[in-house]
Amino acid sequence: MSARGRRWLSSLSAKYIAVFALLVAVPVICTSVYLLYASYQDNKRALTRLQQENARSVAVTIDQYFDDLTTRMGAMSGHYLSRTALGSVLQPLLDDNATDAFYIDSAGRKTLASAGGGLTVVRGRFLHDRRVEQARAAGVYFGPVHAPRLLSNPGARSMEVLVAESSNRFIPQQAGDGVFGATIDLGVIQNLVRRTRLGTSGYVYAVDAKGAPIAHPNASAFTHHALALPQVTEALASSSTGSTVGRNLRGEKVLSTWATVEPVGWKVFAEQPESAAFAAVRGKIWRTALLLAAFLAAGVGLSVLLARHLVRPIKQMRTSAARIGAGAYDERIELDRRDELGGLADELNGMAASLQASVRGLEQRVEDRTQELQQALAELSQKGSQLEVASRHKSEFLANMSHELRTPLNAIIGFSQVLRQRMFGEINAKQEEYLDDILASGNHLLDLINDVLDLSKVEAGEVELDVATFSLREALERGVVMVRERATRNGVRLSLELAPDIDLVDGDERRVRQVVFNLLSNAVKFTPRDGSVVVASARENGEVLVSVTDTGPGIAVDDQERIFEEFQQTDVGVQQREGTGLGLALSKRLVELHRGRIWVESRTGHGSRFVFTLPIEKAGRNGG
Repeated sequence: MSARGRRWLSSLSAKYIAVFALLVAVPVICTSVYLLYASYQDNKRALTRLQQENARSVAVTIDQYFDDLTTRMGAMSGHYLSRTALGSVLQPLLDDNATDAFYIDSAGRKTLASAGGGLTVVRGRFLHDRRVEQARAAGVYFGPVHAPRLLSNPGARSMEVLVAESSNRFIPQQAGDGVFGATIDLGVIQNLVRRTRLGTSGYVYAVDAKGAPIAHPNASAFTHHALALPQVTEALASSSTGSTVGRNLRGEKVLSTWATVEPVGWKVFAEQPESAAFAAVRGKIWRTALLLAAFLAAGVGLSVLLARHLVRPIKQMRTSAARIGAGAYDERIELDRRDELGGLADELNGMAASLQASVRGLEQRVEDRTQELQQALAELSQKGSQLEVASRHKSEFLANMSHELRTPLNAIIGFSQVLRQRMFGEINAKQEEYLDDILASGNHLLDLINDVLDLSKVEAGEVELDVATFSLREALERGVVMVRERATRNGVRLSLELAPDIDLVDGDERRVRQVVFNLLSNAVKFTPRDGSVVVASARENGEVLVSVTDTGPGIAVDDQERIFEEFQQTDVGVQQREGTGLGLALSKRLVELHRGRIWVESRTGHGSRFVFTLPIEKAGRNGG
């Protein structure tokens, strides 16, 4: 992406356009998604109900067919009939889709009538046949579906129906002793299923209780012993009715519903492909998408116009502000608006007028001061070389300072030192006292700023330890050297008591030395003349301990936790008016960055012992 493109993306215009476009897009998209989802669910429920009614209608029709058949068979009687009369009783069954019909009397003799004509007495006793026993016990027996091996009609199916003589399915106690039976050609069921259509692409089919096809519009279904379709499997394992998304014989997704033919346990399925079922929904999705695109285009167009209307005066104010900043103090913003931007333009014009007046006054004061300076330079011409050197040093000093807080403070300290050294002339005792106060206060404030900056970096997580192996002994010795001059000046004795088995440790040497220096500076500062400060190291409980012990005034128990907080000092520290109250807080943070601890052991009037630790895994090696 070009720099111009990146600038435009970060501009107010791009942000306004994005916000306004989102304000339009998010509600429209959310509403459209909700409406589409609700429409999809409504259509799915409606289609499911329609297909469920079709499946239930076919199932009820099949159930009614078997109910009529068993009712007619139950109304027959073969008691004491001659062979010819029995043939007349069985003939209506042959006329009604039966390939054969038979009667088993109470003695177990079976008389068979076939569609080809004639009666045959089958040898044997059939009372103990399982089918006969079930029919006599329950009143009705429905046999399994058979598939005769007919090359002319591979989809032909048949089944046996047995009904107890003079049976009443609702009053089993009235069943007779004989049994009427018939082998029913299920072509009538297949014709019923074929005639039932669902739109242009829907269809109906039926399977028995084991999933074997009974009636199906696709002839290839009859080549399967059982239909291994997901919806068939689910239907056989579920209740009497239901719906699901399954697959047809071509592997296409279909919306499938089913109902149960209760007497025989068959399942009737009504299905149609999802692509056809939800064609109307897809059309609605496309129309909604086009409408959404139109809304988005309109929203983006309006957002562009509104962004230009808002950003143009802001750019105008920015240009005028840049000209004023370049020195054109008479520049004014001509903006004829009565909204907040117009008010802002008026405020900026007022600020420009005030700035112009201030600049004019400043120029006049500069001119007056220039005249006074020229007079002073005339009087101090003999010291011009010294002023030039001081000015050069000042310029180099200011150029090398980068931090906004240190720059003015260091300038104050530097100029105070120059005046204190009488480089511009003699000063009296009062001026010297004031300069000493300025220097002391400046140095105190500089220490405060340095500690505040270090502490803020630590708390912000910007300080990363430069961990390396270094000599703890040398670090402690250097710390003692750094404060030895002040200790000698204050009459304080310094000594080292270092354990011989501790030398090389792992850590950030500069930060450890900073902690040691802070502790030593405090010890020397608060220890009275003829007192002593001892720096020691030891190994204890898997840690390296470094301690600084002094013979100062000690620290009260109530203050021993508080002094490790920012800007907290003891009463003695406040009375001395020396220190920032940040050294111990910074030391605590640095020690904790090393996964160590720091604390103080002290009593009022008995000196203090400050101790910090380094973990053994970070400081566990000796000089050997």
